[in-house]
Formats: sequence, C-alpha cells, structure tokens
Amino acid sequence: MNVPFFADANYFSQHSAKPVICRLEGKKLYDGNGHLSAQANVFCIIRNDEKWVCGATVPSYSERASGGSDPGEAAGESHAQRHALETALSWINQPISNMLQGLEPSDQGTIDKMLSDFFLDRFLESEEEKRKENEKKKEEESLDKSPPEPLPPPPPPSQSKDKKGKKSIFCVEKQLPPEEPPVPVLPGCSALGAISLAVAKTAAVLQGLPLYQHIRALRTDQAVGDVHIPFPMVTVLSCGKTSPGKLNLLEEVIVIPAGAQRLTQKVAMVLDLQKEVERILNVFSKTGPMVFPMTDAGALLVGFDRAEQPLDVLMEACSNLRLTPGKDLHFALHCSAYRLMDYSKGKYEVIVGTLKSPDELVEMYESLLSRYSAVCALIDPFRKEDTEQWDKLSCALTGQTCCLIADAGFGFCPRRYDNETLLPPGVTGVVLKHVNETTISDLLNVTLEGKGASTILEQSGSEACDDYLADLAVGLGVKLVKLGSVRGGVRLARYNRMMELEEELARQGILGSNQLELPLFAARGSLATDSTETE
Repeated sequence: MNVPFFADANYFSQHSAKPVICRLEGKKLYDGNGHLSAQANVFCIIRNDEKWVCGATVPSYSERASGGSDPGEAAGESHAQRHALETALSWINQPISNMLQGLEPSDQGTIDKMLSDFFLDRFLESEEEKRKENEKKKEEESLDKSPPEPLPPPPPPSQSKDKKGKKSIFCVEKQLPPEEPPVPVLPGCSALGAISLAVAKTAAVLQGLPLYQHIRALRTDQAVGDVHIPFPMVTVLSCGKTSPGKLNLLEEVIVIPAGAQRLTQKVAMVLDLQKEVERILNVFSKTGPMVFPMTDAGALLVGFDRAEQPLDVLMEACSNLRLTPGKDLHFALHCSAYRLMDYSKGKYEVIVGTLKSPDELVEMYESLLSRYSAVCALIDPFRKEDTEQWDKLSCALTGQTCCLIADAGFGFCPRRYDNETLLPPGVTGVVLKHVNETTISDLLNVTLEGKGASTILEQSGSEACDDYLADLAVGLGVKLVKLGSVRGGVRLARYNRMMELEEELARQGILGSNQLELPLFAARGSLATDSTETE
C-alpha cells in the first residue's frame, strides 16, 4: 500500500524542531505622523530555512511640560530623535540579535527579562557617563572662577508699622511642592519595546493564534471565562494650551459610550456626535463654515474662553441627537494640569491671564462637577506633586460617580504601578502606555490579578501603522482603551479590529458584558479582594 506523500510531510512536520529565533533586523519605518521610527523584524529557523515572521514598532515617548519650543530647541530635539533612532537600530541589529539567537519566540518571559537586563545595563552606563561629565564640568568651572568679592553687610532689619503704630502682619503663602525631576528617557529604548512586541506577534503567528489569544495565554492569573471588549474613550475636543482660545485647562474632552449595544453602534453614536458638534460650532461662527485644525489624536482643536463652554456644546449636541448624558454616554476630562503651572507665581494658568492656586483649582473642579454630572473621570487634575489637593478633591468626590485618574502622575514606566506610594492619593485608575522600553511582560504584570480593571491602555506618542493595540487591550483585559478620535485611517483601523474581535468572541459564545458601570474604577484597596474581576 502506497502512503500518500502529504502524509509523510505531515508526519515529519509534527516531529520537526520548534522554530527558534536566528536573528533580528532593525529597519527605518515611517509612522502615522510621517516620522521615522525603528521597526524590529524577527527571523526564525523554520524547518531548516530562515524565514521572516513578524515585525513591530513602538513609539519613543516622554512627557513635556511645555507646549511649544523655539527653533533652537526644535533643532536640538530633531538631532536627539535621529540619535535615538540610530541607537535603536544598532541595538536591534547587533547585541540584542546575538543575545536572542536560538531562543524560542514562545518564551516571552525569558526574552523580556533579558531585554530588561540589557536596558538596565545601558541605563547605568549612561548615568555613569553623565556623572563623570558633571564632575569634569565642575572642575573646569572651579578653575575658571576668581575669588568672590566680599559681600556688603546686610542692612539692619526694620519693623514696618501701620498708621496706628501696630506691626503689620504678612500672610505667608503656602509653599509650593517642588517639581520632581522628569524620568529620563534613554536614547534607543524604543528598541526594547519593539522587540518584545515583535516576539509576541511572532509566537502568535507560529502557533496560528490571534495576538489577543496568545496574550491571554501568557497571563499567569490563568484568565478564564468571558472575554470583555474594552470600552472606548474617544477624544472629541481639545481645548488645551495649543488651542486658539483662552482656555488652557481641558487638554482633551473625551466621550465614553455607555450603552449596552455593540461596539459598532457605539462608534456610530460618537461619529454622529462629532458631526453635530461641528454643526453647532459652525452655527456660532460669524464667518461661515469653519475648518478646524486637529490634534495628532484626531480631535478638533477648538478655542474656548471658559471650561463650561466645551461641555455646553456637548450637552447641546446630545440633546439634539436625543442622547442622555450620564446614561447613553459619559464624559472624561483630561486636564494635563502639570503643563499649566507658572512656577514663578506658584499657580496654574487655567485660562490665559487667570491664575489659580492648587486649592482654588479644587474649588473649580467641584463647581464644574456639580454642574455636569455626566463627567465620570478627571485625568491629571493636578501636578503629581500636589498630593494635598489630590487628597482633598478625592474626599470631595466620596459617594459620587466621578473618579480620579493618573496619566503623567503615573508615568510611562509600568513598573511604577506596583509601588502605590508613587501614585497621588485618591487615584483609582491609571493610564498605561506601551512605549519606550516597556515589554509585554511589564504590561502583563501591571494588569495581573484584576488590576486590568483599573487600567486604561492608551495609544501614545507617534502613531504606528498597526492595529495591534486592539488585540493587546483585549488580551490584557483592561477596562478601557484610549485610541484617539474616530477619524483617520490609522485610528479607524484599530476600531475596526476591535469590532472584528467582538464578532469573533460573540460567535464563540464567550463575549462578556458590555454595560458600563460607575464609578469606572473601584477604590484601589478593594482590588486585592476583587482580583477575579476583569471587566
């Protein structure tokens, strides 16, 4: 009896050696904003042949306290970006490629540990170089300095009195907590995140699995049961420092669809809302139809003079569309207050020419929330250093449906999540970014044991022309995902991917509940007792 040839092929393929990484290749790739970034490509030995399997890129990201820069600073930033890109490519093509040779792509934990150790070594080397440069600079300055001239004696203290002869009493203002130094971003660090993601995608391809299924399989909490589609946070308006109006405070005005309908209907609702907002803004225009500039996230960049105005526009749009704020949808306000601090005066410039102390800003938020009950979240309402005001506002929100979320206060390094002392008091949720040296294992650790219920996964920095973030959000089990507006091909591709995943999960009968409950996040102390919740 002759055995068919394909039977022999199947037999040998089942008993062939598992694919292993043979090399990595770094390439320059344009992102969604037209900027060059480093892509990590993974090549594997599959049945004795070298084959390209997958590639990935993640943005290099850092928070900036200022909205703009002068030409000199822009030129320096461009040079730094080129240096970071070349460093990332050299790391991918040489030391890391050699380091990962022979490893199985499915061994994500081991590979990510090696990547993290590599980053730590480079970081310590960089810090040592900076220390030596600083010491050398101080030595040179000490040699150049001439002996200082003696200072004249200070004048005798004088006591000022008022007309009645009483000593005047001066009110000493509360000392502003100093700004923490920014977390340094090591040039080339995006190579680590890109390689980690490329390895995960490679393992998924080799196993014939969608990326979200592979990510779920990597979770050590052994995720079982229904799979939830994260609720989208859609940025509609931007009224921050770069907007044409006087209002600086609201960097992003975000809509969160809350109905129990499918994601397709939620996206359609937001699209209708965006069109109605544009129509209302054009009605108010005295010069006819307006062409609004857009942010990198696809939001309309609109000028307002008061914090109530953008919310009034949204409320009117909802009324015209017969939507009920607080039921059909909710609002979230990304304040980015850390960008607004005038350190010379110790106050926030929330509106051009209007300065408010941290305590006055607490009162402003309380007034705003009492008027707009549909606002369910404030993101970065203060600098992370203003812990007293975070705590004061949190206490004022006790019993309400609005919660406090940290973005810059959380930082872009997910390892900070495990140390709750690094988070401002009263914070119940954090914004998680897949940027820089962040590995897939870092993201898994953050969302481990129910912590996915208190995290938002956000697309940040330069936009990669890839829809992987949808799979990553579903696989990690985060509650909300922030992909920008529902404009632009790159962003809509991610929403389309989430719709595909929702349909696939529904066909399998494992689609979880899609009803949004408030508050968005439980108190952080309750996460330990509610670790099985992944919604």
